[in-house]
This record gives sequence, structure tokens and C-alpha cells, in this order.
Amino acid sequence: MENASYETLFILTPFQDMGNNKDIYFWLSLICYILIIVFNSALIVFICLEKTLHEPMYIFLSNLLFSALIGSTSFFIKFMIDLRTSIPVVSRSVCFFQIFLTYTYVFGEITILTVMAYDRYIAINWPLQYMTIISVTKIKKLIFLAWAYPSFMVTVGILLTVRLSLCGNQINWLYCNYWEIVKLSCLETITSNVYTFVFFFTFLIPFSFIIYSYIKILILCWNNSSSHKKKAFQTCLPHLITLILLLSSIFFEIIDSRFNSKRATSSISAVASLEKIVLPPLLNPLIYGIILPGIRNRIIFIFLCKTNKQHISIHAAC
Repeated sequence: MENASYETLFILTPFQDMGNNKDIYFWLSLICYILIIVFNSALIVFICLEKTLHEPMYIFLSNLLFSALIGSTSFFIKFMIDLRTSIPVVSRSVCFFQIFLTYTYVFGEITILTVMAYDRYIAINWPLQYMTIISVTKIKKLIFLAWAYPSFMVTVGILLTVRLSLCGNQINWLYCNYWEIVKLSCLETITSNVYTFVFFFTFLIPFSFIIYSYIKILILCWNNSSSHKKKAFQTCLPHLITLILLLSSIFFEIIDSRFNSKRATSSISAVASLEKIVLPPLLNPLIYGIILPGIRNRIIFIFLCKTNKQHISIHAAC
């Protein structure tokens, strides 16, 4: 317990290596954050306004997009503030609040993707019973569980971390990271170690279900006509791309932070650590908007209608 303290401020050390590039990073971050807000909000509003898209799949998609808004906001606001300060510091309360939002977003994406995989699994395997199985009541329950489960798991992890006596206040990450704080503990962190293992193991269950459901969907559709193959491709590809981006970033964070792997360069570490915060929120609206026929066809239809109306108005004026 020597030199143990109740740290009230944490210092984010990676910012010290940025030098004169902070202005460039700030403007890139601002542009990226604005694009994330515009893309995700626009698609959420579009789904809400278009009655033809008031289906379970698009309701779940809206939750996925909203989760991305929470996760990116929890990072970018603090990140841009830190880029404007000489010594980036974060209070204990703000740090744990950022951890809660960030980790709830990350693991919430997995649970929401699991719900979406379940929805597609039922729709393709039991199309005639789909409306009975995926009822309004079940939709509400699935959405509640998709948010409540990761929120509860993250909260328990934070409560276990808050009680630790720390022997330092330097976080080697661009934002507050759960395991970087645990590593500052003056004592053995057996409880946190066990809980971290349980935490990630429990999320292997929904991940396994996602893979299982996609395999079943692909097998079923592959043995049918070409139209079914196309449907399987359109159904699975957006989810798989999102899942791969998310899991690759989580895997890096576990290796880099949990197991104390040596970073090749600070820039590589910084870019890799931001993958789950930046890429899914930025790319998901584009991926789902382009690949999912319901959204894509509706956007094209509205665009063509407006174009035709403009041509009619021009001819009438002539």
C-alpha cells in the first residue's frame, strides 16, 4: 500500500507525443464527428419518417445507430478538448463516466447485432410465423435486454474498479480505459481479473449465436435459388462487416492493454485503439444504407420522385 492514493485526476499520456500535430488531429476529429452525427442522425430520422421502414429490422438498426452516436460523442468531445490543452487531464468521475458510455456502446453493439441476427434468423427460417414470433412486445423486450445487459455488466466492472487504491495517475490511452486504470492498482486485482474474464466470456455467447445464425441463413439460402442467395448476402454482409470491425478493435485493446504488449509505435497504437470508436459509427450508416434493399430502394424512389417533380415544374413553367 506504499504511495497509495485516491487519485482525483488522470493524465492521458499519448497526447504528449503529438507535438505540433494537435491542430491537424483536432480538425480531422471535428470533421469525422460531424460526419458521424449527420450520417447516423439522418438515417435514424429517415427510418422514423418512412412508414414502409417501420419493421423490426429497421427498429433494431435505429438502436444500433443511436448507440454509435452515444459512443462517438463520449469520445470525440473529450478528445477535442484534450487536443486544445497543454496537459490533458480528466477527473475521476468524468473518466469513469466515459468508460461507462464507451464500453456500453461497444458491447451494446454486440448485443444489438445479436438481436438483429435473431430477427433475420426467424425471418428467413420461419417467414410465415415471423409476425407472430417477432411481436411488438418481443421487440420491446429485445431492445431492453440489448441495452440493459451491457449497461449492467459495465456498471459492475466500474464499481469493482472505483474501490481500488491507485499508485499512479497516468493512463497510456487516448481516452479512459478500464484496464489501464486497473493496472494502476497498488494491490493484486484478482477480483477484477476474474470479472474481466467472466465479462468477455459472457459476450462470447451472443457472438457465437451471431456466427451460428449467419451460417444457418447462408446454408439455407445457398441451397435455394439465386434470389435467395442474394437475399442472404444482403442480410448477412452488413452485420458481418460491422462485427469484424468491432471485434478486431476489441481484440487489439485486449492484447495491447490487458497483456501489456509493447506498442510498435505510439501512432499505430493510437490509430488501432480508435478503430471501434470511429469506423463503425462512420461506416455503418453507409453500409446499411447501400446494402439493405429496403433503405436503398426507398432513397432512390424518393430521389427519382423529386427529380420528376422538378422536371414537371420546369416544363409547366415553359
